[in-house]
Amino acid sequence: MTPQLKAGDRVVALVGALLADVDRLADDLTDRILGGEHAYAESTPLGREQLRAVVRDNLATMFTALQGRPTTLQAPRAAGRLKAEQGIPLAALLHAYRLAGRFIWDRLLAAAVDEQSTVQLLHMASDMWAAIDDYSSAAADAYRTAVEERSRRDAAARGMMLTTLLDGRAGTHAAAWEIARVLDLDRQGPFLVVCAEVHDRVEPLPSVRGRLAAAGIGSEWLQQIGAWVGLLSLPHEGALTVVVDRLTAIALSRVGVSRAFTSPVNAPAAWRQAQLAVQCLPYGTHGTHLYGSAPVSLLAAASPDTAQEVARAVLGPVLALPPRERTALLRTLDAWFAAGGSTSRAADRLHCHRNTVLYRLGRVADLTGRRTTDAASCAELYLALEAVRLSGRPESEGLSGPSR
Repeated sequence: MTPQLKAGDRVVALVGALLADVDRLADDLTDRILGGEHAYAESTPLGREQLRAVVRDNLATMFTALQGRPTTLQAPRAAGRLKAEQGIPLAALLHAYRLAGRFIWDRLLAAAVDEQSTVQLLHMASDMWAAIDDYSSAAADAYRTAVEERSRRDAAARGMMLTTLLDGRAGTHAAAWEIARVLDLDRQGPFLVVCAEVHDRVEPLPSVRGRLAAAGIGSEWLQQIGAWVGLLSLPHEGALTVVVDRLTAIALSRVGVSRAFTSPVNAPAAWRQAQLAVQCLPYGTHGTHLYGSAPVSLLAAASPDTAQEVARAVLGPVLALPPRERTALLRTLDAWFAAGGSTSRAADRLHCHRNTVLYRLGRVADLTGRRTTDAASCAELYLALEAVRLSGRPESEGLSGPSR
């Protein structure tokens, strides 16, 4: 309900005459709005008669309020919803209400031919403009609500389409490409699927759409339980490096990136790749991993239970040591692998003497029965160490990972 205005008897009579002539006045105001606001004149979905019907309802409501009778905000709310649905800018909607206010005021002044009517009209001027503000505010609120609802509906529809691609229900190449076209991802470059972990409802990739768009990379995102999944359309193959760099710069959790693929019908396989790529980073860390860039990590991530069995079978005696000694041996073994088997470079990494490295490698050999001078033993030690690193357990802290 809007505030009931206190109108004088002469103003009530003036407004009554205008209300009786509301159909003609609606025609005049509609022409004024179309002539003064390009957003209305250029809007093909909103025809003149549709706009005139809205104008007439709002004029009738305003005239009723000016007579001092109670009204509702139904007419301005309907106007706000309609303009939002037709894509007319909010600024154009508010401008139309300002035009309506001046239009009504001009008509009232023209009708107030005697002094007493003019005095009564001037006394209620501020109330009249307050009512115009009430109606325009109600229309604006309804407009924003309609936009939010449409945005949610659009997001839900786009999410369903992306899900259809990711889970393989698109079926044919033609159907997959049509979905990509609707999502505005049907470019000439390759596609990627990105999977980012979500912890405590924190957005894992802040402002990711804008950052990628700035590099000419289109993307559509879907929030699932525990993860964000994105389908990216690259302008060219060289943009893959840009994607990894930009995701790494903003990642707040583990982020996996699939291999590039040329048809959206291959999105299901790429989604699985992105999920596995996430597992190639230690739990509790953040960063970006490209599927296939570390084959041993991928092997461990693809079969985590088996990887843990290998870790226990190969490094079990080392893992059973007291924390300080266990950490020293694991970090030394990790530094030695990272240094390409160079004892001196491993010592530099650890800030210790090379003899210390040799001693610790010897301890590993005594405990595990596997020496770093044997190729098969090295392979087993490396795989077991990678399984420990990916486990996220305390003993994995400080291990450098597969950057070598």
